[in-house]
Order: sequence, then C-alpha cells, then structure tokens
Amino acid sequence: MPPTRPPSPWSVGPRQMPGMGRAGVGQSDLADPFAEDPVRRSAALVAISALIVVGPVLVGGPVATTVMLSIGWLGLTGLVMGVPILIWSLAEEGWAMVQRRLYPPIEVLAISPRVTHILRRHGYRAIRDVEGVPDDELLGLSNMDARGLREVRRAISLWKYQRWQERGFPATGYD
Repeated sequence: MPPTRPPSPWSVGPRQMPGMGRAGVGQSDLADPFAEDPVRRSAALVAISALIVVGPVLVGGPVATTVMLSIGWLGLTGLVMGVPILIWSLAEEGWAMVQRRLYPPIEVLAISPRVTHILRRHGYRAIRDVEGVPDDELLGLSNMDARGLREVRRAISLWKYQRWQERGFPATGYD
C-alpha cells in the first residue's frame, strides 16, 4: 500500500487557504486601521507625516538631513497613503450629512425601541421610506401590531408638524 500524503493546503476551498483570512481570496486577517473614525485617524496620519517631512526642513542643519534620510520616507509614505484616505473620508462624511439632512433616519422619531428595531430589521432606514408604505404592508412586518402602526403614524405626523413650525409657520394661523 502506497504511503498517503497529507492534503495540500491549496487543495481545499479558498476560505481555508493559509494567509487568505476569514473573508476569502485577497482578504487579510489584519484589522483595517481606518474602519473606525476614518476622518480623525487619517487626519492624524497626515498631520504626523507632514510634521516628519516639514519639521526637519524648518530646523535645518546636519541633524535635519539625518532625520530626513532616516525617517523621511515614512513621512512621505504616510502622506501618500493618508491624503487620499482623508479626502475620501471627508467626502463620505459630507455625503452622509447631506443624506441625513434630506432624508432623516427613523431614529429621530419619538417611537419605542421595539418599533424602531422592527422597522430597521425590515430595511426601513429613513422616514420617507416608512411614510409612503401602506398600513397593510407595515402590519405585515413580523411583530408589528396595530399599536406599533399607530405609534409610527403618530410620530411621523408630530415630526412633520414640528418641522413645519420650525420653518416659521405658526400653529394657530393668527400669528
């Protein structure tokens, strides 16, 4: 009987190959340093990298030359990587602010956490998403009852009324 070889690590599926991470081909097990609060982190990277590059130039002399030759490449690398990430993160944050202003999320409504969770679970993120849906469809959501539907409709009406008053339209009509 011929000896059996252990299976090659490359003969298994792509999710089990060594060095490929949990997510599969081309992914890494390393955490993304810019996944959480990318604007603050990329701004810090750009500021520190700019200090590494510009600081020795401002100081001058042989020490500055030594610093630039020893760690200046790190500063330039940080700038090359950090500036595009900072620009992209600022653009994404600006777009998210515009979206929140134009289409406020359902979290601004005065509804119970239970109803908020039901709506989020079924893909309703903005007030305009819920507002245009017929009552029968909302009642068809799992765990949504008539009380929850009344709560949602009442909260949307109050929210609209408050926005109407904030725009300078009085409640009475005599003012």
